[in-house]
Formats: sequence, structure tokens, C-alpha cells
Amino acid sequence: MTSPIGCAVIGYGPMHNFGWAHCAWMDATPDLKLVAVCDLDPTRTDAAKEAFPAIRTYNNVSQVWQDGAIQLVSIVTPHFTHCALAVEALEAGKHVVVEKAMCLSTAQATAMVDAAERAGRTLAIHHNRRHDGNYRRIKEIVRSGQIGDVFHIELSAGGFSEFQHGWYSEKAKSGGAFYFWGPHAVDWVLNLVPHRVAGVNGFIHNLVWHNVSNEDQVRAILRFDNGTVADITWSHIAAVGKPLWRILGTRGGILDTGVGGNVGYEKQIRGPVGGSLTLVTMDAGERREQQVPYLESDWDQYWQDLANHLLRGAPVPVSGYDGRRTIAVFEAADRSAQSGQTEKMEYERGPLTAEKR
Repeated sequence: MTSPIGCAVIGYGPMHNFGWAHCAWMDATPDLKLVAVCDLDPTRTDAAKEAFPAIRTYNNVSQVWQDGAIQLVSIVTPHFTHCALAVEALEAGKHVVVEKAMCLSTAQATAMVDAAERAGRTLAIHHNRRHDGNYRRIKEIVRSGQIGDVFHIELSAGGFSEFQHGWYSEKAKSGGAFYFWGPHAVDWVLNLVPHRVAGVNGFIHNLVWHNVSNEDQVRAILRFDNGTVADITWSHIAAVGKPLWRILGTRGGILDTGVGGNVGYEKQIRGPVGGSLTLVTMDAGERREQQVPYLESDWDQYWQDLANHLLRGAPVPVSGYDGRRTIAVFEAADRSAQSGQTEKMEYERGPLTAEKR
């Protein structure tokens, strides 16, 4: 494969400008070349053509599969369509990026991973929020050892409001409430803690918004085999909020409200700028507290990392195995909420390999 790699975006819907963003990231990456956009709705491909005049447009994915100039496709469609489209693309010989959530089940994730292995093509999941400035700073602090060994993580978001995101509110199409913000949160935690998940406890509430099929509040408590505990909550019925992040280590902790670092994210190539977190360190009984600015968000780096993988043999930025672990957490949490017991994760019973990390 040589640079630039011919790329296409499948799905140019208006929600959060995701389709536009994938096009813009490809267009801004020197090793990638945006060739085409495909959407079932001609008005959306017209919008894509207006924003990116040099592209060609398709209204049927079979046209994308047949286009020999396209080597990489990015799937930016509703969750329930991801598996079938990814498998088709891989079987057509394309490398594939799938927007999170990866799919609806570990069975679908496995079908996608297996299709990539059979085809000898790359399957990557678009967990670009690993490149958020606040998460990048958090990971830097944790990896540096400034707060010692991390043993407790809380990650919480949401508010008190009705779900108003179309198909996202339909559990059969979206996967459920956890599949909205949860892919970010679970992927962050799994990426931050390099250990196996020993068990998951899940909790679900359906108390207020009975006009939609998604849950009102979902919660997953993960216990890792090194003893670390992570508590992740997404809510539509939280009248009282919590900080986004609260992390405890043996020599300190991190508190991050998330305020200032996630504003105005739409139509940005590199991501939001600004914000800071509170870092507390303990040294010989002395407590030191400081405000630490977020690092710069570099969402576009995901795409250069992907190009480096395809052209130069670098690691896949977020593999299909990574994506499947996130889906496995959702499934284990759902099973636990039904059984009232701690549940094991699928695909997490053996050693945590570098590939799975």
C-alpha cells in the first residue's frame, strides 16, 4: 500500500456532524485521500459534495465496494448497521474503521473480527476520544506514577432530561443507554487499567422516561484482577451531578469536572481546547493540591496513527479486539442487572495480551 490511501465515508447524517468530521479528518491527513462519500439519502450526499467538492458520491454501498480507488472505508451509520456493513466491506477487500459503539453484541463483534482476519484486512474502532485533552493528561499522570498505584476510579456523566437523539433512544437499534456515552467511558477505563476484568456488576433503572425503550440510568462496576475497581454511570435521571472523573491512587488522586474541555466539539479537527483538573499528591503525610491544565486534544492523531499502521506497520490505534472488550462490558453489566450477581466478561478469561490492550 502506498500513500495516499484512498478513503470513503459511509454515512453522512446530520447528527453531531459525525460524517463531516470523518471526511475532514481524512482530508486533513497527508497519508489519506478522501475519494468518496456514500449515503442512502441523496440530499446528504449533495451536502457532502458541497463541503468536499473533489469527491464522488454514491447512494449504494455496492458502488463503494466496486471502486478500486477506495482502500479504506469509515462506517458512520447507526449502531445496528455496523456489523453487516463492516463484514461486507472487509469481504470486498477494504480496510475498515467503525464509529463507536462498534456494534450491538459480542457475537457481532466476533463476526467483524473474524471477517477481518479472513480477509487479511484491518478493522479499527473509532475511539478517538482517547485523544481528549483531559484524558490525555489523566493518562500521563497515572503512567508517571505521581499518584501511586491506582485502585479506585469513578466516571460519571448525564443529567435529568429525556433522551432526544432519534434512533439512539431505541434499544433495539442503539443497544441501550450505555451505548451512547458508555463507549467513551468504558474504553477510557480499559485503556487506563492494563489488567483483566475479573467481574462486572451492573445496575439498570427504568423509572421516568417510559416513552422510549432505552434505560433511564445504567451503571457498571468493574473489578480488575489486580484489585482496581472502576464505577461507571450514565444517567438521564440524575438531578444531582458528580465530577466526571475521580481517581484514587496510593499516593494521591485526580478530580476532573470535565468543564471547559468538551465545549464546542462539533466541526473541530483537533478537538476542544481548555480546562484543567485537580491533582492531589501525598508525600510523607504532606498534602499538595494543584490545578493542572489539560493537554491539547488531538483527535486527528487517530487518523495519522491509522495511516502509520497501514503504511508502516505501526499498531492499530484501536483494534477490533479493543472494541469487543467494550461491548463485552455492556453485555456483562446487562446480565448482572438481570441476575443480581457478578458476571464474567466474554473474551476476558485468558491473559490480557498486548493485542487485547
